[in-house]
Amino acid sequence: MKTVKIKDYFGKIHYVPVNDEVYEALRDIRREEDRLRKRTAYHRSRFSLDEYETGMRTGESDPIQEELIRKEECIRLYEAISQLTPLQRRRIQMLMEDMNYTQIARVEGRNPSVIYRSIQGSFLHLRRLLKE
Repeated sequence: MKTVKIKDYFGKIHYVPVNDEVYEALRDIRREEDRLRKRTAYHRSRFSLDEYETGMRTGESDPIQEELIRKEECIRLYEAISQLTPLQRRRIQMLMEDMNYTQIARVEGRNPSVIYRSIQGSFLHLRRLLKE
């Protein structure tokens, strides 16, 4: 039996005991909400729709050049990923397919903390490769 921290309407915090299934379901929901929040924040535009419609964007650049740069960066990233170990490559690929650490751990039959450390190490290695 685990406890969940819940804040009521008035801001008072309550600790409620729940069974393991409910706890895991709440954790999965929280992770998914966090993933979606981060994804939305990452893809959020710096400009409003009004600025785009009126053409008042600052720093206009050539869309063809931006696309070429994006493709080159993509190629560089995949070349760097190919230099990882097969285990790290597989885990990074699963992460890129929108799997979370817990799901990857279930597929591989490992502890999520092991998967987390492995992926974080992979990211550090990729950063070093991409700085070159």
